[in-house]
Amino acid sequence: MLKGTLAKVKLSLDSQCFQQKPEKWETAIISSRIASLPTEITMQEFAQAVVFPNGRSFAPAVFKDGIRKNAYWVSQQVFALDIDEGLSVADAINRCERYDIMPNFVYTTFRSTPEHEKFRMVFLVNEEIYDIRVRELVQRSLMTLFPEADVQAKDASRLLFGGKELVYEAYDNVISVPDLLNAVILHIKAGSNPSRDMERFCRNVGIDLINGYPNYKLIDENDEIASEDNLFISMTKKRTNPIIFNRERPKISHGSYMIKFSKENTEEYHRKDEGELLKDHGFKIDKLKESFTQIRDFPFEKLEENCKLYRQSICGEYWLYHNEMFGVMTNLLRVKGGKTKVEQILNSRPEYAQKKTEWKVMINQIQKSNYAPSRCDSYCPFAKECEHALNMIEQGKLFRGRIQMTQKPNFQPLEDAEKKLKQYFHEALNSEENGVFVIKAPTGIGKTQLYVNSAQTHTFTIALPTHRLKEEVSQRLNHLGCKHVKVPQLPDLDIEFAEKIERLYNNGAYKAVNAFLKKMARQNEKIQEYLLELENVYKARNQIILTTHQRILFTKEDTNDTLVIDEDIIPSLLAVSKMSVSDFTLVCSKLMQSEENRAAIFTIQNMVLNAPTDLVQERAAYLLPNANEVEKIIVEDSAIKSDILGFLNCSYFVKTKGPNGNEFIYFIQRHQLPKKKVIILSATISQPIAKMLFGSQVRYYDVGLTESKGEIVQIPIKSFSRYAIKENQELLDLAKKLIDMYNPNSAIITYKGFMEQDETIPTFGNTEGIDSLKGQNITVLGTPHVNPITYLLYSAVLGYKLGLNDSKMEYQPVQRNGFRFFFNTYGSNEILQEIQFYLIESQLIQAIGRARILREDAKVLVLSNLPVQGARFIHLSQRDIQNLLHS
Repeated sequence: MLKGTLAKVKLSLDSQCFQQKPEKWETAIISSRIASLPTEITMQEFAQAVVFPNGRSFAPAVFKDGIRKNAYWVSQQVFALDIDEGLSVADAINRCERYDIMPNFVYTTFRSTPEHEKFRMVFLVNEEIYDIRVRELVQRSLMTLFPEADVQAKDASRLLFGGKELVYEAYDNVISVPDLLNAVILHIKAGSNPSRDMERFCRNVGIDLINGYPNYKLIDENDEIASEDNLFISMTKKRTNPIIFNRERPKISHGSYMIKFSKENTEEYHRKDEGELLKDHGFKIDKLKESFTQIRDFPFEKLEENCKLYRQSICGEYWLYHNEMFGVMTNLLRVKGGKTKVEQILNSRPEYAQKKTEWKVMINQIQKSNYAPSRCDSYCPFAKECEHALNMIEQGKLFRGRIQMTQKPNFQPLEDAEKKLKQYFHEALNSEENGVFVIKAPTGIGKTQLYVNSAQTHTFTIALPTHRLKEEVSQRLNHLGCKHVKVPQLPDLDIEFAEKIERLYNNGAYKAVNAFLKKMARQNEKIQEYLLELENVYKARNQIILTTHQRILFTKEDTNDTLVIDEDIIPSLLAVSKMSVSDFTLVCSKLMQSEENRAAIFTIQNMVLNAPTDLVQERAAYLLPNANEVEKIIVEDSAIKSDILGFLNCSYFVKTKGPNGNEFIYFIQRHQLPKKKVIILSATISQPIAKMLFGSQVRYYDVGLTESKGEIVQIPIKSFSRYAIKENQELLDLAKKLIDMYNPNSAIITYKGFMEQDETIPTFGNTEGIDSLKGQNITVLGTPHVNPITYLLYSAVLGYKLGLNDSKMEYQPVQRNGFRFFFNTYGSNEILQEIQFYLIESQLIQAIGRARILREDAKVLVLSNLPVQGARFIHLSQRDIQNLLHS
């Protein structure tokens, strides 16, 4: 970015010098060559070039093909007015000061005399303009403010001559299109017939009217607005050759804006030279009417507490510049009672009295034009001093569907994060102490390659979430020549056998599975190979062993001293399962036929049948004289589909009723990690949960937030929960339209069965390690809430008892990860809230990570009301949503 006198602009500047106005034959020569002389020059150099002794001619615009005609106009950043009659230089500068539209420099023309001043005012716009409609708007707006200007000098291809001397220089002065339009409105409103003159101006420049004002607005820099033929949008982040206003406290705004041109006002129309006379008759324009509802019950006392600018403005301690006053007004006037607060500010300092008329016009314009509240960081001088919300309104009141940032995230370069990860891993790997080492690091940073490389010099066991990931790691080890053994995956079986094994696994009958496989191995060669490979793993010594999360929890310990776990294993350690009460009573009735088990089984059955619903119960301890009988019955009865054995080994359970009246038991088992050094590498693991589960001695390392090559865009207006989408088809329609607008043709990760798309695209709960979407644009649709019973069971197994109101959930303000937002969560129990956010965030982060944006230039759109760190938020109003749904 360039500042002040260093800023270079583009224009067409003649190469020849003149000390007086050129003769006609010289003018013809200049005219034919000047369009082929595009120049980049600072405003100070430009000013010196056009006055004595240089006196060089110029055209403010740049043209293509060396042809100085409207049809060949390319761009323009410099604008000029010729004043020959009716105004002195001093009066012109006074008028500029009144409207806060200051020229960059002013010079007298060759025919100027002290008695009859003739001069040219040169203005610099803060952006290079490529749309000729905007070019015409700027030129005609300046001429509206200065009706004394020569009307012949308004043409886009106009040739202007040099002059005698500079009579005004301020090379930091810059104007913007929005502030120029604001000045025109102020000028027209001071006239005798403002309604007529406002419509005449809009017809002349070809802008639609809204509530009697030109239809233009300042917009949010982060907004993505659907383009229309007659809608011009200027975003500061997309501007070329921007000029930064070189003052500590800017008096003018240079924010993003949009202009609604009339449908007749097209670029092609302006490029026709013969159209000049027709344009003077004006364009047909639309006259729109629009209203907005003011925010009620606004807590001004909260705003005064949270906002330094408001606090110091309302009492007159701080003097507001024009742009700051405008920003404050756009916020307060959206609130019921806010106009009174604005008037209080205007009466707080005597210096404001001379601008009261101007500011009353501004108040009316903001209200009639339905201006959106200005962002704090676009005008507030204290924006960098405080942790502020999006705007002043949200600084006082938090709204549903909005995200307030209370702490700016600190993102580090990828290279620094990689060094931290390597340091933490080797510190844990080389530690002589056993225990659990947790390393949290972003998805895609290179955790897998780190431990694969270390396998060349160290021996350890590696546990992965799935067999597919296990095979990928095996291939990497083979590539490096690292010998290893791996737990085999059960081969494909005939459907009859596969269903039986799946049922036994679901019933928790792991011993029966092993017995069944050994029996099958006598006749099935693939099963023989499977069991042989499994035996080789158990016998392995001093070798890298590859296994899965599930296998590591249910097999005897191997001989390696260190276990490296890739991805978060906590959901496997705290497994939540479901059992049908009818299945359980069936098993009990069969078990009670045995005399030796009858008493114990009768007690356990009564414990289940008499358990109150929706309350966490601790499973009572019991002794079964013949425990093998339980597993035998479960194995033999194919009608039993529930994990009965898991329940009999559980820690806590909850009885619930389904919608059809059937009763179910949800229960949780707490498994243990092997007694050795364990290193967990994960992008999602929670420090509070890890400490609760593994004890306060767990060593926790967090690599921290890391800069990404790609981007995350989040629209948090709705939760898009599974239940909400099922109950409201319109919500799914909204999601589809948001995807079409902000991330079209992206792969959609959402709940299973919710979108018709390629079966290879993962769904929530099945995203870990998926690499097939690397570098692709994806959309994450939904807030993957977990059954609330899971939160209660987690809390119980981690040792926290719940009080009377602890499990009550409601929408309420939450502060987490540097954000304030509304969320349906637990208000009076921090443990439950931490468990809930951990489980939901884990699925969101895993889903987002499939695009690998850390290293890939991909876009991830998140449709969820749970804010994601590093996301750019797009906040839509209810009106935006309704317009989108009915478009």
